Amino acid sequence: KGHMSMETETQPKVPPRTEGAVISVAATLFNFLNGKGGAKTDFLNWMEFSRLCQYARADAQTAQKLWAAADKDQSGTLSKKEFAQFCNIPAIWPTVWRISDQLRRNEFKLQMQVAERLFIYLDKNLDKKLDMAEFSKLCKGAGVCNVKKAQKLWVESDTDQNGSLTIHEFFHFVRRKGNWKVCLKIHEGLKTLAEQKTKDKVRIVSTALFNYLDGHKKVKGSRKDNVLTPNEFLYLCDQVNTDRKVAERYFRAVDKDGTGSLDREEFFYFCANDQIWRVVVNIVNKLEDPSVKAAGIY
Repeated sequence: KGHMSMETETQPKVPPRTEGAVISVAATLFNFLNGKGGAKTDFLNWMEFSRLCQYARADAQTAQKLWAAADKDQSGTLSKKEFAQFCNIPAIWPTVWRISDQLRRNEFKLQMQVAERLFIYLDKNLDKKLDMAEFSKLCKGAGVCNVKKAQKLWVESDTDQNGSLTIHEFFHFVRRKGNWKVCLKIHEGLKTLAEQKTKDKVRIVSTALFNYLDGHKKVKGSRKDNVLTPNEFLYLCDQVNTDRKVAERYFRAVDKDGTGSLDREEFFYFCANDQIWRVVVNIVNKLEDPSVKAAGIY
């Protein structure tokens, strides 16, 4: 079986794997993950489970093995009981306990949200990584205009020295002492396109378009399942004559959790991108959705 591993700045002592402790940890994680891949339900789907694996820094292959181990009845979902049994696996317990322990701290939740939002804002070419040019925009926003200082921060953050920052590396950069308060201030002051157009308007447009694409009858194999498949997303791109390779690259970039489908939140941020917003508004305009008309977006 694959194992999760997680790096943290402090490694608190993991308590014994008692029944009460396992139930508490499973409940904390279940409640946090549930709804990340669609509506709140009494079970976790693959998209929600993979988010946990992402936090634990498990690669895609390991995540698939962990899912297979957890989904004992092969139903394609995890009940609360199955998830608790998964958390009770000896090799898994230390990691899930640490994640749940950190989730109980409000600051950790906020740090995750800030890191994810800043990453999306900075990742202008949607390649799921930050290059030095994209990272330098954050440094400029923080008042670190000195090139050498920006490069020093870059080298410290690029832990695998591959010339780019993943969301994991960026998250650790944001959390680092001395960086967090500055990143939080930048996050609060950022006027992203979603905020400029107003978050509500972007939400209305993205929801209307999501509902139109989800289960679209002209898309082969499409069904109403509250996520967008690659084919459903590519159908959207075809409407504006986007090159297929470019469209596929967009999909991989928007699919932040690597699940192979887009949830409503991922699609929302796609629609809010400054290069996309006007295009999706024009498409939705043709749908003549009453909720969009009522918002005065046309």
